[in-house]
Amino acid sequence: MDPRQWQQPDPNGGYPPQQQPQYPPQQPQQPPQYPQYQQPPGYPQQPPPQYPPQYQQPQQYEQPQYQQPQQGSQPYSAVPYASQPYSAPPAYQQPPAYQQPQPDYLTPAPPVGDGGGRSKRFLWMLVASSVLLVVVVVAIVVVALNRGPDTPANPAAASSAQAGPVDKCLVGKWKQTSYQKLVDLTGTDTAKRGNLTKVKMNGGGKIWEIKEDGSAIEDDTNTVYSGKTDDGRTVTATWAGRTEWKVSTKDGQISYAGGEATTTVTISVDGTQAGKIELEPNLDPVKYTCNGDIWRTSSKDNDDDFSRYDRQK
Repeated sequence: MDPRQWQQPDPNGGYPPQQQPQYPPQQPQQPPQYPQYQQPPGYPQQPPPQYPPQYQQPQQYEQPQYQQPQQGSQPYSAVPYASQPYSAPPAYQQPPAYQQPQPDYLTPAPPVGDGGGRSKRFLWMLVASSVLLVVVVVAIVVVALNRGPDTPANPAAASSAQAGPVDKCLVGKWKQTSYQKLVDLTGTDTAKRGNLTKVKMNGGGKIWEIKEDGSAIEDDTNTVYSGKTDDGRTVTATWAGRTEWKVSTKDGQISYAGGEATTTVTISVDGTQAGKIELEPNLDPVKYTCNGDIWRTSSKDNDDDFSRYDRQK
């Protein structure tokens, strides 16, 4: 029936009874069933989830019952009730799916210890230390190989291995290239005539020839020394002659023995001859060093008194 059509009244003055609309029976709706959360294997059993206080488990929705309007004994005085289409209640809205709270799994802490980074740093430090040690050793070797023939502090270390009475380094022919000594002329007749005392002299020219058996010859044919007195006069000592020796070496010292001397020394003052001195052999041992082609001697009591000899080829 079209609800917009007027319903005809009953000829007896009344309206026919309104028919009750028929509705399909309502089925009670069940709340949705959610699958139970399965705990992953290997994890400890979690306690059952705790719902927030404000969340209420959905209740069964009750279908409202339609109430039939009361029919009065009096006819309607207004527009008769038209059969209107039934407006069903709003459709049931399914509550949002429950989100199972995820357990807060603790991220495993890194292992206690130095860690890979510290181990790598230690390895690099070890490698760098090894490289530095190698560089230092190489530098020491290079410096040792490039050292010049300086006079060593230990005379015995500078000398060659000794098999006979004399150091093998001394065997050969040597020429005196420098000489320095404080010469005491006091007590000689020449000193008295020239009024001479102590004079510091320099010079050279002496020749030494030493053999393996220790026999040696000291040749003073070309030996000349000179120096100045305290008052500024020049004193010259010109040597002549030769001396035969028997020498030996031990603990960095040269000892003299035997020796027949024919040596004389002529003393001149400012170019004028003052006299001659006949020398006696001096048997006092002297310190020495020998390094390749250089031989040095010095006094045991005064290091300022020395002689240097260069090897003659």
